[in-house]
Amino acid sequence: MTTETPEILSFNHLRWACRRGMLELDILLGDFVNNKYFDALSFDEKIIFQDLLLASDQDLHGFFMGGLKPESEAVANVIEKIRRAAAS
Repeated sequence: MTTETPEILSFNHLRWACRRGMLELDILLGDFVNNKYFDALSFDEKIIFQDLLLASDQDLHGFFMGGLKPESEAVANVIEKIRRAAAS
């Protein structure tokens, strides 16, 4: 049995994946990547961020602005880092 290490997307792929249908999310996520906050995340947090990009806009909006709580504490921590980056 082999275990594969998840791959971190390139900067350009991340920027593209941050483009959303909701302008608020587009700005929030794009600024997080463009302003190098993503670079400061641990490897595991980077994987969580990438996984978040697979979520629907409605779920992401709920996580960031509507009080929807993720099931995982690790995901909640990454969401909080994105919120703090947006507030700075």
